[in-house]
Amino acid sequence: MALSLGVLFLWQTAVQKMYHIDNKTVTSGEPQQIPPVQIDDVISPLSSAQDVLKSSVPESFLGQIETAKVKLEYSNPGARVNKIFVKDYNIDSDIKGSLYLKSMENDIYIFKDNVGAELSISKNGHFNVQKLTSSNTHYFFNLEIIFKNLSDLPWKLKDKLVIATIAPNAKAQEAQLSEVVLFAEDTTRKNPLGIKGVFVSQNTLKAIGYRDRYTCIIVSPQDSQQSKGYIEKSTQHSVEVGLDIDEFKISPKGQKVFNYLVYVGPQDKAMLKQANQGFEGMVYHGTFDFISTTLLSVMQFFHKLFGNWGIALILLSIFIYGCTYPLTLKQMRSMKEMQDLQPQIQALQRNHKDNPQRLNKEIMELYRKHKVNPLGGCLPMILQIPVFFGLYQALSRAIVLKGSKFLWIKDLAEPDKLFQIAKPVPFIGTEINLLPILMALGMFLQQKMSMKSSATSPEMREQQKIMVIIFPIMMGFVFYHFPSGLALYWFMNTALSILSQWKILKAKELAKA
Repeated sequence: MALSLGVLFLWQTAVQKMYHIDNKTVTSGEPQQIPPVQIDDVISPLSSAQDVLKSSVPESFLGQIETAKVKLEYSNPGARVNKIFVKDYNIDSDIKGSLYLKSMENDIYIFKDNVGAELSISKNGHFNVQKLTSSNTHYFFNLEIIFKNLSDLPWKLKDKLVIATIAPNAKAQEAQLSEVVLFAEDTTRKNPLGIKGVFVSQNTLKAIGYRDRYTCIIVSPQDSQQSKGYIEKSTQHSVEVGLDIDEFKISPKGQKVFNYLVYVGPQDKAMLKQANQGFEGMVYHGTFDFISTTLLSVMQFFHKLFGNWGIALILLSIFIYGCTYPLTLKQMRSMKEMQDLQPQIQALQRNHKDNPQRLNKEIMELYRKHKVNPLGGCLPMILQIPVFFGLYQALSRAIVLKGSKFLWIKDLAEPDKLFQIAKPVPFIGTEINLLPILMALGMFLQQKMSMKSSATSPEMREQQKIMVIIFPIMMGFVFYHFPSGLALYWFMNTALSILSQWKILKAKELAKA
């Protein structure tokens, strides 16, 4: 157990060094209005602009589209969405570099607010218009992309619609929790930062999505176009995710129109289900998804009753502890039975110290005679591991906790940050988080109480004394930068365990008296 926790602790430290963890900042208000770059200011004629734009045109604010739910900000060159602000949760998404055409990524667009966003560019007799519209009441948008050939020659084009760009200096949370979801006959999930080179889906997609910790973007073709999903790592180590559109041809004075349904918003199954296209499959909590979904449903039920996510987490802790209490009680009884057999086991060890095979046989016979299962103490703990990991996976992505307050905690999705200190402390930083400290103290008390009821030889007692100190400290460090919602759950679980052990010890003392 100590070695396993050591690996967890060292991994947590290594991740923080590899990916500098910046807390997700919450912003509000109007974006900084940076005047757009004018085409004439960059180069003239436009036909020779592309090479110069690659090196000389800085990113500049182009325009924004705002609904009751979300705000999208466009930037030049390429007319890409570089900022997504989700209003209901007051959160900036980590998703950037979205909804732009690869063939036009270095070109300067003109923005027009026309009941949504209308972006246009004209060069070399070719005209491109992108229209993004919404009903203003949800997170769904209609994206229409029009290619017009104004020249007298046919226009052959193979393009890509980029839905997300992951920077090489991605934050730790983005690196660990980012995922690409390919919706086809079978849903496929890919870690974009684990791709080497280029990945292209083999089947034509119904939709493709990308998600960070809390939010996601999904693009679904709404016509007969043949598009395949792709993930590509560029030479600058950034990663592109998007739709690879098959080559098409536009006759002189003709045009080609592509239509897409776009979702930009929180990872919320109820909202995603409104599309009736299987978008709810975007929300997935990993191996223990069924457990995670069940626990979230229970927590949401408690939130409806009491209107506070902190209270809902406490009640969830009590609910889970109540469900697993029979296993915990069985574990404690098994430890007591093993303790009662210790004198006889020690006598067998003295009598058969030179014959290990005979010793094992005699010990197993002793267990069988007294109907004691040596695994009875650890099996209940093993059965509770999926519950803990399911809850960890659920709370790591639970956007409902974002911005939720409880007592001194300003955000249950972040460490509780009781106060800050001037100089950083190794492994801790400048933030003093109270919940992990209380949790470690509670685990120390729990370990001390466990020693009183466990089976021990003198050698085992010495080992337990070391674990009583090491185990709580290491768990405190592991949980120190976890969301405070997780620390609150574990603290409550520890407090309930202490209460149960105290009752059992008190009952033993009364029985002896």
